[in-house]
Amino acid sequence: MSIKAIIVEDEEQGMRNLSLKLEKSCPEVEIIGKALTGEKAVKMISQHQPQLVFMDIQLGTMSGFDVLSKLTHVHFEVIFTTAYDNYGIRAIKANALDYLIKPIKPKELKEAVQKAARVIDESGPVNKIIIPINNGIQVVPIEDILYCEADNTYTNIFRNRHENRRLLVTKPLADIERKLPGNKYCRIHRKYLVNLDYVDSFKKDDGGIVVLHDGTELLVSKARRDDFLEQLSRNM
Repeated sequence: MSIKAIIVEDEEQGMRNLSLKLEKSCPEVEIIGKALTGEKAVKMISQHQPQLVFMDIQLGTMSGFDVLSKLTHVHFEVIFTTAYDNYGIRAIKANALDYLIKPIKPKELKEAVQKAARVIDESGPVNKIIIPINNGIQVVPIEDILYCEADNTYTNIFRNRHENRRLLVTKPLADIERKLPGNKYCRIHRKYLVNLDYVDSFKKDDGGIVVLHDGTELLVSKARRDDFLEQLSRNM
């Protein structure tokens, strides 16, 4: 089993040390990115959607906890790496898989990676979500979701080729977004979240307009345009 991982470490030497230890003791780990700052980490994690992140806690102007708080989706496991032993409680509250003290011992690193492999293997891909509706709950296959639209504190979920196309959910759009895999769904506007599999074309009007395969046209905000186009290209 290959585990796609990102290393977040603000010291070059620390980055090299961890990379070498992983290469030697954990060949199942495929390092797909390295970030020296918290800001770069947020962007890299959002772009590459890793399964595992090795996160230093002190990152200059940001902390590892700050990085996690700025991410819309945290669909990955976190192993904190630090020279300090006084962050254990915060790491637990952040749902970290493990907490390794530098200098990291190869045996402890291997055990942490094996734990990550078990969790990742057991979790598998998300294919359904459970959402609250007015009179109960609804199980919705994620492949059926065409797009979502914010409606004040509620959300309209529009389903693909479904008899009851619009489903009113008693949760805000941000809550629904957190449930869906970030590599398949993209927030294109404060009002809209789209399934990238159903994007048919993009028009360069104003911020832009997304055309879905059923002909639905949705506005793309200027602030989200570049991220959307980048994510769309990775999904092709």
